[in-house]
Amino acid sequence: MAPAIENPYEERQTLLLERIIKNVDLLNDALQELNRSVAEINNHNQEITIVAEMWNGYHRNVEFNLQNMETGAAGGASAHAP
Repeated sequence: MAPAIENPYEERQTLLLERIIKNVDLLNDALQELNRSVAEINNHNQEITIVAEMWNGYHRNVEFNLQNMETGAAGGASAHAP
């Protein structure tokens, strides 16, 4: 039986694979941190969105009431005119 042929590049390939695995682990850690940060930003933005929606509702109500006051004042003045 012939002896097994040694791979002359095996040691170099093993070192490269170890480096790749280490870098992929570091990348995975960085992506997990990025995901946590994005989730935190999304939670903060959700609170801002709620406040903005409340403010828009308040603004619409104020505009509606101001228009009704102007219409009522104009209608009341014309009704009392001789």
